[in-house]
Amino acid sequence: MMANKLNTNGGMKISFLMAAHNEEKIIGEALDSLSKIPYENYEVIIGLDGCTDGTEGIVKRYCKKNKKMRYFKLNLREGKPAVINEIIQKAKGEIIIINDADWIFKFGNEKMFRNMLSVFKNPKIGGIADSFPVEWQEDKLKKAGIGFKMVAYSSYFWLQFQKKAFAEKNSSEEYAFLKKPTMFLTNIFRRKLYNRNSSLGDDFERTYDVMAQGYKIVFFSDIEMPRMISTYDKVNIRDLFKQKIRTAIARRQIEPEQKINFTNYYFPAVVYMNRESWKNGVETGLLVALWTVLTAFSSLLSRFSKKDTKEGWTLRAKRGD
Repeated sequence: MMANKLNTNGGMKISFLMAAHNEEKIIGEALDSLSKIPYENYEVIIGLDGCTDGTEGIVKRYCKKNKKMRYFKLNLREGKPAVINEIIQKAKGEIIIINDADWIFKFGNEKMFRNMLSVFKNPKIGGIADSFPVEWQEDKLKKAGIGFKMVAYSSYFWLQFQKKAFAEKNSSEEYAFLKKPTMFLTNIFRRKLYNRNSSLGDDFERTYDVMAQGYKIVFFSDIEMPRMISTYDKVNIRDLFKQKIRTAIARRQIEPEQKINFTNYYFPAVVYMNRESWKNGVETGLLVALWTVLTAFSSLLSRFSKKDTKEGWTLRAKRGD
């Protein structure tokens, strides 16, 4: 059932941006969600980056049905950051929301959507960090395999560590402010604060960029607030290992600017994640321990990789399998 639309006379315009390369198995779910946003003043811009499958046809059908959606054919093949750098120039919104092709924007109800946007009434707030991992979904965790659970639980406890160590509560208790950017991911932000992405950790990079300009970033404590969730419910261990190498390269790209290292970030994070995960049960503890070993090994191997941002995006998981 279509959600009721908000009265948005004079409301801020929102631009959803999506980079797409051969996403025919999954992009329909993402676009279907965006076609039902309970808000009038928004647009969806898709950058088709050298697609050779049926992605373009699916996107065209959605754009034909929904005039809020438009697409641009690109052939950059330099990864997601390059696509976003290009299509953000076409965006008309004051607020940008990056929506990966394998994510669904779970917007909740009309009130929740309005509450999310209301934080931008504070001119000092520049963005909203991801409050929970996209894999953190109770329905999928009940039936998920080891790879998906490993990512979901490790990402959850990693974010919990960051929230406790690098954030402070707002007086309203509805959201908290980041004290340091560290490795928070920001995919919702004011367009005027955007700097061209240059690293493999584009969402990490945006957090730093926004805060470096003197603006605050917040995250919500209520899991029911609008957020991204994954279209997928399986994670191949081999793909995960490949992605961990890419993430390790991304961390090194942004570490000098964010001034994080083994002592002040990585060691306390791993200790916290493993301690808290065992409190949740043996299975969770083992999954996070396995993730720790996988991360350490992939980080070591990444030292021998000479891949830059363009090449690093080839370390990409299969989509929709």
